Amino acid sequence: MAVLAGMPLLLPALPDAGPAPGTANRPVVPSRVYPPMTGEATVLEDPPGPAALVVAGDQELRGSDIWGWEGRSLVVGRDGSYRLARTVGETTAGTEDLLLSPDGRRLAAQPWLEGSRWPDDPIGQTAILDLNTGQARQYAGGLPVVWAPDGRRLLVMAQSIDGRLGRLSLLDPATAALHQLPQITGTFRPGNLAAFSPDGSRLAVATTHALHIIDLASGTTRTLGALTWRDRLAGPGAWLPDGDRIAIWSIGDCEDGGSCDEGRLARRSIHISYWYARTGAPAIGPTLPPARGLAARLLGWQRDGDAVVAEYQPEKGLAKRPDDQLWSETGWTQVGAVTLREFRPDGSRPELVELPSSALFVDVPADLLDSFGGPSPSWPEGAARWLLAVWWPLGQFLVALVGLTALVASRRMVARRRQTRLRGRS
Repeated sequence: MAVLAGMPLLLPALPDAGPAPGTANRPVVPSRVYPPMTGEATVLEDPPGPAALVVAGDQELRGSDIWGWEGRSLVVGRDGSYRLARTVGETTAGTEDLLLSPDGRRLAAQPWLEGSRWPDDPIGQTAILDLNTGQARQYAGGLPVVWAPDGRRLLVMAQSIDGRLGRLSLLDPATAALHQLPQITGTFRPGNLAAFSPDGSRLAVATTHALHIIDLASGTTRTLGALTWRDRLAGPGAWLPDGDRIAIWSIGDCEDGGSCDEGRLARRSIHISYWYARTGAPAIGPTLPPARGLAARLLGWQRDGDAVVAEYQPEKGLAKRPDDQLWSETGWTQVGAVTLREFRPDGSRPELVELPSSALFVDVPADLLDSFGGPSPSWPEGAARWLLAVWWPLGQFLVALVGLTALVASRRMVARRRQTRLRGRS
């Protein structure tokens, strides 16, 4: 295993040809991401600096109880470096855990992230890791939900075990100050819970039955409109750049209260519509193609008006049942794949980043939604990463076996040569 662990150090790490370092507005989110390898440095051991994205998933993106870390999410730095963010359990990214700040410099997570400790706290705590220093700090008040656009505040929620919305608060990481928000009651969907307005002055919060707007300066709350079982707040980027409209997803199937199998979940269309943020009346917005599958999260908008969307597919064999109290459209056990796409008014939906096949969740800093198409690892490194991901984890053990066999064979060859020289002297 020592041979295998050292292998990443032997691989070329130079990126493919791309914009020269220091070029203004150069793309930094890579066009392709490969799986991490055993022996990859962690964000604590070798902080990568500001991140371009974080990916969580299964198989090669998952650890093992044998090694003590089930979550082995991949953080890709803006310089193209690969680092591991390890968690005690399997984890998501962008929904309930592993949230990158808008500038990519900090990673918010539940306190099972390496470098933190799980507290005896019924409310819950949030760990925030500085990706420049590798230092983590814990904050009381709840679990992470979404970053404010300026990155100076983080919405946290007191943990809930009954599916009901916990108490929401604004956390200031610089001072650890906690500002409680007006109480909103009702059940909620974790992946499409809340979104800050572009200027950070208002917060949209969605329960399963209504969309609420909190004015953060005055501390007042109003109900913008009712949501049906088919409706979802579009995601953390639901507000349009003008701050006057909010995007809503409407799911076309499997929301009638009955059972639904994997095939129907994978085929269902998810259409976008818009509400005025002041009145809740229907609004006009960009005509985008529908998302397809289990769920969709709108991460934000590009300068040309295109939307950046994470599109989720169901796990193999997944079935939605009326009595499933643990059902979540963006949960670890329900999601089987994720694709990061650009939704355009011309109806096209190009893939922005080619993720590992085992990727289930992805998060991109809000400041980088116009920075896709950056360089990826060189082809020798990419090929090695891909080969080591085959038949995970068997493939890595086979590589280790080959290395051990080669070591034993070389020692035997040296011994035979030594014996031959001794015979010659005799």
